[in-house]
Amino acid sequence: MSTVENSPVGQVADPEIIGEFPCTQTQLRCWILDKLLPGNPALNVAVRWEIRGAFKASTIEAAFRKVIQRHEILRTRFIEREGQPFQQAVDRIDFKMSVIDLRSMASDQRQARIMSIGEETAQAPFDLGKPGLFRVSLLMAENDRGVLLITAHQSCFDGWSIRVLGREVGEIAAGIDAGRQPVLPELPLQYGDYALWQQEYLQSYGFETEKTFWREKLSGAPYFEVTSDHPRGRVKTNHGNILSIAQPLSFSERMDAAARAHRVSQYSYGAAIISAMLHRLTNAQTVMFGSQVAGREHADLEDLIGVFINNLVLRFDFSSDTSFAQHIHSVSETVEGALNHQRMPFNKLVELINPVRDPSRNPLISVNFNLQKAFLEDHRYGGFELISSPSQSPGVIYDLSFIMIGRPSGWRMSIEYNADLFEASTIEGLLQLWQKAYEIALDHPEASLSSLIAPERHAVGAAKGASSAEVPASQALADTPVAKKTAALAALWQDLLQVPQVLPKDDFFALGGHSLLALRLLSAVRDKFNVQPTLELLFKEPTLEGFAAAIFDTPKTEESAAPIANPWDLITCKRGTGPASVYTLNHPFLYYRLANELPDTVSVHNVNMFNTDLENLAGMQLEDIARYAVDAMQIDVNAGSVAVVGLCVNGTLAMEVTRQLREKGADVSFTAMIDTWAPGYFRSLPKREQKRWNRERRVKRLAYFTKKVLSGRTPLIVFLKEFNFSLALLKMFGVKAGQYSPEEEANAAVTDLLVVAARNYKPVQNKDPSVILLRSQANHPRARKLLFGWGDAVAADTTVLDIDGWHEDSVAELASAISKKFGGA
Repeated sequence: MSTVENSPVGQVADPEIIGEFPCTQTQLRCWILDKLLPGNPALNVAVRWEIRGAFKASTIEAAFRKVIQRHEILRTRFIEREGQPFQQAVDRIDFKMSVIDLRSMASDQRQARIMSIGEETAQAPFDLGKPGLFRVSLLMAENDRGVLLITAHQSCFDGWSIRVLGREVGEIAAGIDAGRQPVLPELPLQYGDYALWQQEYLQSYGFETEKTFWREKLSGAPYFEVTSDHPRGRVKTNHGNILSIAQPLSFSERMDAAARAHRVSQYSYGAAIISAMLHRLTNAQTVMFGSQVAGREHADLEDLIGVFINNLVLRFDFSSDTSFAQHIHSVSETVEGALNHQRMPFNKLVELINPVRDPSRNPLISVNFNLQKAFLEDHRYGGFELISSPSQSPGVIYDLSFIMIGRPSGWRMSIEYNADLFEASTIEGLLQLWQKAYEIALDHPEASLSSLIAPERHAVGAAKGASSAEVPASQALADTPVAKKTAALAALWQDLLQVPQVLPKDDFFALGGHSLLALRLLSAVRDKFNVQPTLELLFKEPTLEGFAAAIFDTPKTEESAAPIANPWDLITCKRGTGPASVYTLNHPFLYYRLANELPDTVSVHNVNMFNTDLENLAGMQLEDIARYAVDAMQIDVNAGSVAVVGLCVNGTLAMEVTRQLREKGADVSFTAMIDTWAPGYFRSLPKREQKRWNRERRVKRLAYFTKKVLSGRTPLIVFLKEFNFSLALLKMFGVKAGQYSPEEEANAAVTDLLVVAARNYKPVQNKDPSVILLRSQANHPRARKLLFGWGDAVAADTTVLDIDGWHEDSVAELASAISKKFGGA
């Protein structure tokens, strides 16, 4: 498998700024969400197309380059000045399309690899400060079939842009192949022109009319959500998943006919079904959910790539048990009213309604609903076709998002959900309930809404008043040396919020603060007090006393802390004569032996943390530790195939290192994990089972090391150090030989650190076919059948090699597996 980059090489001059514009309100929202969680993958727009027929990678890349030249928004970056973001368009970017050749892979492995790469590219973060928030990969599956993976940041791209992009890429590529000029519409405007128009509109009388409508609709509305399976954390997460049901063509015909019979749009019909379902599920008298509109009301905007999408908030009040037919017409009126006032940007709507801020929730919207035809039209361009495919979720914004996508093959009903809040089984039940609601409405439109029976759950959702949100207890403002600073901070609040005074318990948002004012406040605080507060901190501590205590009583915030040096050391155990390399994690002495067992063609390297002050790493997530390890490896992604090896918890680390290396374009041939159980698997077992496994493990350890000491392979003192009880006795009596060596101390400390970091690690569920598991006698044979609890993170037919001995006896088996993988003797 290789990556080919068809792009010019050589020195490239810095791009020239050709225009600076205000941010649109949607871009401002993206900026704020990125500030809360930099690189937030939930803000990525991931698109997957199939390309079939006669095509060239170089032609496709050239077509994307031409599209980027036509649309300034694809050459845009964002800067901040005094807390205010601006967008800057540059004259050019150095676009490169990655081409990954999968044709040599077995067909049963190829699709899993496509899904794996798709997930990795969809989730890779963007830096908003760099122009060109747009990337493309072409996966060559067969000679006449490929998969195009496109990821763009939501600040420059929306669903309608997919259609524009598909048409332009297809037409340009076909023109290149045919030796003709592509037929493309002239672009009278660029996205910056739209940004200037919106800025003017927000100061107009028409916008005041919008305010009146939405204030009447939403003021005092309860916060609506479906109660989750798991408790909500202190801050919002974006780890998501999606479940779908494909409907037959007959469903499409019936739904179209029903919408026509009721004289409503397909969207209104779908909104009526989903709102009725949510009403029955939660018993709430008011149901609210968000939805998105294209926002391209003017014809000159239809051919532009950019983010014009806007969030609408739809409110449905249920007072009596009406029929589906009556409810459908009521919903149609609500939808029509919202569409007639769709120019209210969601960001401004939040400022207007000013709900209680909660860092664990989206303002106003917990549940989302969209119904639309697929944006990319399946179409032939010259010798090839572009075909729409279901994309992969880079991350979730909402708790629940109900999505209906219409394709030529029929409608697909999907629920995207926050996997930290909901179990898959719950979502499966919701899909069935949603489908049942359609069946009742289609077959019996006069049936009452109460005929829809909600499934039983351990908890039911409800509408929650804004006052029920948890945003933390404020600390009492004491008479401390920070009092003067707090007074100065209060003066800043007064100036920004235009209020006569600010008291200790006053809430920034209750005083009229909103997200843009919050960004200005943070900028002013940084300049005046030389501290680095985050937007998330202000959401958590919105009162003057709480915010002051957080920024003045804490010596260093997370952002202002000095960066730590890379904790990993790189050791080359053997430099081979060929391109293949093995990278091992920690346990350097074990892998020195591995180097001697491998063919001379294979290089062996070790990265370890044995010489690091681990105190700086306490509390660090496994992903961040792995990122440092990847940096220390200094791998040239074009140099050749690599393998990553880890023992015990280092095997978990190896999984994450592999993911990050592949994200960077490295060809990771396989990951070898020795006696590595999936994080959390053991703790998920019943207590009785845990005790039985622990008892088995103790017996195995005792039998194994007793056999070694009796055979003379291990000194008695080493035997005694293997068990906590005997080790404690050696230390108690001051037996010097019974103390841990520096290497053993370092190994124990590093292992403890990684165990803590791995507890919350969630591996990508991509059924990775390249994983090799090694099981020593330290683990029961059941580990083979259970695949060490890795589930869908590894393929169902993953290789498991049995080792005749303990961890340290794995070298020969591991060397054999590596040699076979790399084609050696």
